[in-house]
This record gives sequence, structure tokens and C-alpha cells, in this order.
Amino acid sequence: MDIAQTLLDILIVLVAAKIAAEVAERLGIPAVVGEIIAGIIIGPSVMNIVGSGDDVLRTLGEIGVILLLLDVGLEMDLVELGKVGKASMSVATIGVVMPMLLGLGAMELIGEPFNTALFVAAALTATSVGITARVFGDLRALATTEARIVLGAAVADDVMGLVVLTVVVRLVTQGSVSTLSVLGIVGVAIGFLVVSVAVGLRIASPLFHGVEKFSRSSGTLVAIALAFTLAFAELANLAKLAPIVGAFVAGVALTRSRQRDRIRRELTPVGHLFIPVFFLMIGIDVDVSAFTRVAVLRDAAILLVVAVIGKLVAAVGAAGTRSDRWLIGLGMLPRGEVGLIFATIGLQNGVLGQDLYASLLLVVLVTTLATPQLLKVRYGRIRAGAALPAGGLPVTAEPPQGGWLRVIDGRVRLAATPPPDRVLTVALDAAVEVADARPSTELLEYLSGAAEAAAWDDRAGASLRRVVDQGNPRSWRFLETVGVLDRALPEVAETLRARQSDPFLLDTTHMHRWGTLERLRSLPDDGGLRAQFERLEHPEWLLLAALLVEGLEGRPQPGADAISICRRIGYDTTAEQVIAGLVEDDGLLRRAASSVGGFDEDEVLQLASHLDTPERVRATYLLAAIRDESLGTTEHQQLSALHELIQRVLADPDLTGVEARNLVERNRTEAMLLARARPEVVERIRNAPRAYVARQHPAVIVRHAELTEPPIASGAVRVEVLRAEEGWWVELAARNRPGLMAAVTGVLRDSGLDVDRAVVATWDDDVALESFLVTSGPDPKAVNLASAIEDALGRPLEVEPVPEATVEYDDLASPWHTICVISATDTKGLLHALTSVFAAAAVEIKAASIGTDGPLAVDRFEVTGSDGPRLNAEERAMVRNYLATGVVARKKRFRSGFVVSTNN
Repeated sequence: MDIAQTLLDILIVLVAAKIAAEVAERLGIPAVVGEIIAGIIIGPSVMNIVGSGDDVLRTLGEIGVILLLLDVGLEMDLVELGKVGKASMSVATIGVVMPMLLGLGAMELIGEPFNTALFVAAALTATSVGITARVFGDLRALATTEARIVLGAAVADDVMGLVVLTVVVRLVTQGSVSTLSVLGIVGVAIGFLVVSVAVGLRIASPLFHGVEKFSRSSGTLVAIALAFTLAFAELANLAKLAPIVGAFVAGVALTRSRQRDRIRRELTPVGHLFIPVFFLMIGIDVDVSAFTRVAVLRDAAILLVVAVIGKLVAAVGAAGTRSDRWLIGLGMLPRGEVGLIFATIGLQNGVLGQDLYASLLLVVLVTTLATPQLLKVRYGRIRAGAALPAGGLPVTAEPPQGGWLRVIDGRVRLAATPPPDRVLTVALDAAVEVADARPSTELLEYLSGAAEAAAWDDRAGASLRRVVDQGNPRSWRFLETVGVLDRALPEVAETLRARQSDPFLLDTTHMHRWGTLERLRSLPDDGGLRAQFERLEHPEWLLLAALLVEGLEGRPQPGADAISICRRIGYDTTAEQVIAGLVEDDGLLRRAASSVGGFDEDEVLQLASHLDTPERVRATYLLAAIRDESLGTTEHQQLSALHELIQRVLADPDLTGVEARNLVERNRTEAMLLARARPEVVERIRNAPRAYVARQHPAVIVRHAELTEPPIASGAVRVEVLRAEEGWWVELAARNRPGLMAAVTGVLRDSGLDVDRAVVATWDDDVALESFLVTSGPDPKAVNLASAIEDALGRPLEVEPVPEATVEYDDLASPWHTICVISATDTKGLLHALTSVFAAAAVEIKAASIGTDGPLAVDRFEVTGSDGPRLNAEERAMVRNYLATGVVARKKRFRSGFVVSTNN
């Protein structure tokens, strides 16, 4: 095998598939048709870029068809299958039997062998539900009686088709057609489906619950799901059935697992890669020259007539219903992807030759392309000749007593026919009711016929809020089905359509589930998230935002869309801004809580300033906490801690009040303007700690920033001394390290200098700035101080006891630090003793304020511990103990920190 050629073939096939799908979508034809045509173009028949003998491509295509049938199984709702009704089941049965009999007879008449005739007849039985569903959806006619009969029949058709496929493959490969063998094969096929589905339903839920609970890798669940599918495919193969039957069973088994949506979501990108390969291989295998042969065209014409008549006759099964038979028959016409699977299996098993394969392909293409146009023409004629259907109920301008709707015997019925300008309100109110009941025929037909008149008013806005608060997936599916969602919330309707992994798959209930909204409405009453939700002043704003963060997912401007929706509903400007902000900020807190530095002062202050109010912070936190089901305990704890921190910041006007914000921005801007000639200094100012900027004059900020640039090498110290009215400013820049301030204050003490004031600032790149106002002693010399400080950094810290010192801790005065206030007799070297004690206890000083109260020195330190912004009990005890006993702290070799011994 030529690896390079295989990789090139894969490259060509994937690019061709995506280009074909994009072109097909823009032309309004099914993507599967575009992919087949692309396969013909790049295959041996036209350009001969990719050959049909590549085993790797064929294997990828087989994986694709297995994923396709898995998705069909995942879409299968066994409860809904049991409710398709007598008409749908009759249409499905006739739609399978008639093409089978007509096809078998036609092929026998033109002289084909029995096995070949049987396989061709079987290929004509399948109906492509996705194509018909899409056309009815585009026409906003999914709620009509005809659409419901066709879609119900097509669901049953899928199961019947798999049984037919299984039986036919076994018959033609065994070469036996005795009555006993046919009954045996049918029994095996049905038995396999029944037993494997029953077993799969029983084991899938606990299996995948365990995988999700105990796995740590994010890809484990989807990998096990694929392995589960391949295992069922192999079981089908061992039972001498087509592997795709096993894949279908695996999908049905997974429908009851809680992880179904996640599995489908994570497998969808894999399907986008492999499923198109299968359809391109169909085109690659085609000998396009066969389309010009008379025999191929003759057989295609015969098969097309059989295919059309067989499905049109199926509409007889809808007798007794108020429906249009032609519309039902036309809806059953397209063969689509299922017919292609039949034909491909026949070709691979040698049952079909190239000519018959080409004829079947032509039938599939013609029915697939023609059906949408025929349905549109027929439905247009029906609509043109019909008034608003409401089961003969009188039209009334005002609702009857009790409203337009009644729930009778589990069905939502109209009490009277509303005028067209009430259709949106009626539809939204009905959506709430259908959460637990079934819509009646007259209601569905009325809404489908009047959907284009849907318009917003105050009553409709209130009704939508009820849907958001009380609706479920059935409600949203109902609104889309009757065409109202496209009129009322087209942005959300587009998102629902985009959720479908393939254009030819039926969109079922779980596609309409808004997980974020559902989890928000079902918060446990445990005093945690539920308590936060109950504190909201406007919980309805958060509920709508929870819908829109998913309903507008993937759109280029979700915030603008949210504002537009809010205006339609009738919300005021304040609500618009809050709801749009929640939508735009989706993921903001989750990213901040998990990022390095997310809890730093500047980061939290920016978040607090952006979110602005406690209400919005609380709503943003709730969305973040429930948005992703896979968040673990640690992530929830981080989110909770960040939420609490932001709330505390907002509660402190000195941090986030208007005056505080203005002061910080004014100081920072003025300092940057003063330093504009030096870009590196401007950048240093831009990134300076907020609290530091708030306390310093712009000129001082510039002076300090200039001292730190260029950055200082490790172990070096840069010192400047400036004359001040009260004494001297001794300022230094260095790399931040444990014991830095203790070493500096020790040198100042040994130099006979008394510290009156201190300023400390540390940047994210570990550059530290320390500035001390010294008020007595000899004139300090910068060079001498720098040399002495560098020497002191390598020596042990030795502190005599300060037994009279009192220590007070405060965790409430600052969101980021523990405030430590130490009072002691004001003696020379006291500051050095205190900073040395902090260094020995592995406590970092973020800011310091030096003061006196009579004979006492009262020094205030903002400090952080080794494992977070607060000092833990052990660190608090160490500070007190070292002050009482004195301490000797020696630098650890090759590591940060100190080895400590006390003097007692």
C-alpha cells in the first residue's frame, strides 16, 4: 500500500465532499446528491483522480455508514414508534410491500436472475425520511396531517427496511429461497433486533453512567460509545446479518442513556468526516458511461415507474383521514441514503452489476431531486384553495370564557377559531400545554395554516415567558413543527436547524432540548445554587438568557440578536442590556476561574467593573455553574470562590465605586502620558497593580516604573535615593523573592536609617518595587545600599524576640489579602524584625503601611499565604510564635524559602 497516495486520496475526498456539500446547500438540493456527483467527478469515470480500489477509503466509508446507522438509531424514539398510528403504519406497510412486489415482477419480466431481482426490489422499498421532513419543514407544514402520516410511516419504514435488507442479503448469499429458509432468516433478523435492543437498553445506561463517572480523560466516553457500536456491528456480523443492523441497534440502545446527547454531540464531528466518504465512494464506483447505454436507461425508467407507483399507492393506507392522498404519496417517494446503502451492498456482494447499479443510482437521484419540487407545487395548490382550518369551529374576535384552548382527554383542543392576529399567543400558550399533552388535529392545522400571520404583542411576550419557565422539548418541537418558531424567533429556529448533524436525518425531541435552561429550572434545593437563584430580583431575565445562550450559539452577533429578541418580547432597555450581557458573557467566569491569575487583583477588579452589579454577577455565576454538565467538583469550587470574591469587591466602594475607578484610570492615564517617550515604561505602568496605582501620584508611578526598566537580573538590586522634605526616599527594584523586604529593612537598620513609610508593588513578571521613606540617620548612598542588600540576600535572617507585639488578623477588609496589624513598642529595627518573621513563615507582603500611635508602632501589612489569598491557621500561629521567640531563617539550597529555627 502506497501511504503517500492513500493520504492524498483522503485529502482529495474530504475536500471534495465539503465543497460538494456547500454547493448543494446553496443550490437547495440535498448534500448527499452533491457528494455522489463529486465522487463521480473525481472518480475513474471523469477526472480519474481517485480510484475505486483504495481499501483504506472503502474502510473509512464503511465506518461512515456504521456511524450513519448509529445516528438513525439514536434518533429512533421507541415510544413515538409505537404511537405512529394506524394510518402511518398502513402507509409504511403498503410502501414496503408494493415496491417490493412490483420491482420483483418487473425485474423478472426483463429476464434478471431471481437473486438480482430480489435485491433490486428490496432497494426500492426504502424511503428517505430526512428529505421529506426537510421539505415539509421548509414549507412550515410539519404539523399537517399529511406530514405527520408521512413522517410516522417513514420511521416505521426504517425498521421494516432493515429487516428486508437482512433477509435479502442472507437469501442471495445462501442461494436458498425455500419457505422454511425464508421464515428462518426472518425469525433470526427479528429475533436479533428484539433481543439485542432489549439487552442493549438494559446495559447501555449503567455502562455509560459508570464510564462518565469514573473516566478522567475527556475522550473516554465517545471512544467507548464508538467501541460499543462496533461491538454490536460485530455481533450482527456473527449472526450473519449486515453490520449496519448492529450499528442501528447500538443507537437504539443508547437512546435511553442519560449520556445520549453528549455521545451524539461528540460523535457528530466524526460523522462529518466519514459519512461523506461513503457517498463519495458510491459516485467513485459508478461507471458514468453506463448512463448513456440504452439498457441502463431502460431499466432506470422501469424502476422509476415502479418506485413512483409503489409509493403513490401507499397513500391508500391513509383512508379515513382528512388528508390529501397525493401529498402523502409524493412524500413517500425519495429513496435517498437508505436506497444507496441497499444498492452498494448489492454491488459489493456481486449481486448487482454495474448497469443495474447505475440504474438504481439514477432512480435514487431522480426521486431525491424531484420530490422537493413536487411537494412544494402540491402543497401550494392545497394552501391556495383552503381557508384557515379549525375543524369547523366558529371564528371569534375575543377568546371564549376560559381562553382559546382546552385540554380534554390528554389533547390540547381549540375552544373556537382565533383570528389571525392571535395566532402567536395561541401557539405559545399551546406550547405550554403540549409539554404534558398531545395537540389535536384541528389545533395543528389551524396553527400551520395561520403561522405566517404570527406577530408580537404584549400578550405574546407574556406567553413566551411562560414557555421559557414551564415548557420542555416537546414545547419547542411543537413551535417549530407548526412554523411559528420561524416567525417569532427565527434566530433560535436557525440554531435548531444547525444542530442537525446531517440534512437527511429526522429531527427528534432531544434536538429541541435546552440543557442549560432545564438545569437552571431544576436546581436542587440544597442551599447552594438554588439559594443564589432565589436571591435574584429578576429570575425571568436569567431564564430567558439561559435559553438564548444555547438558542443563539454559533451566531456571529449573539448579543445583538438577544437585544432584538428582547425588544420583540417587550422588555425595557435595562432588561435588554442585562440579558444581552449574559449571552455575550457566556463562558467568561468559567475561563477566568480556570485561568492562571484569574483570582489576581487586577483580573477580579476588571470582572467586577465589567459585570457592574451584584445581580448580574449572580446571574453570570449561575449560568457558568450549570452551562457545562461535565464541570467537576473542583471547577464548581473555583467558580463559587470567584463569585464570592467579585461580590465582595462590588460591596467595597473603595475598590469598585465610581470614584475609585475614576481615580485609578486617571492616575494610570496621566502616568502613561508622562512616560510616553519610553514605550517599555508605558507598558510597565499599564500593567501596574491597581491598588498601587490608586495610592500613588502619577509622577511617582513614572519614577518607580523607570526604576524597574530594563528588568533586573536575578540576584541584582537597583537602588535610587531621592531627597524629600521629611528625609530621603530609598527606592529599589529587584526580582521578587522570599525575604526581599526583610533583607532591605535589615540593611536600612544597620545603616542607622529609621523607616517612616513603605510602598510595595509586585508585577506579574516577578519584578518587585519597594520604596521607603527614611527620616533619620546619615545620608544614604545608593551604591552602598545596593551592595549591602545583595550581600544580605544571601545571609540568614536573625530576629530577636518581640514578645510584647500583638497581632490582629482581618480577612474581611480585603478580597485578596489577609490584613495583619502588628502593634509593638517603636524601636529601631522593628520593621526588619516583622518582615523577617513574615519571610520565615513563608508569608508574602503585598503592601505595607507604617504608622505610630504614641510610643507604639502600628504597622499594617497586606499579606498572602502559601496556598491562597488568606493565611491559614498554621501560618498565623507561626507569625505569632516567631515574634514571641525570635527566629533564625537560613536560605534553602537550590530551592525557594527558608529553613527556620527558633531561639528558645
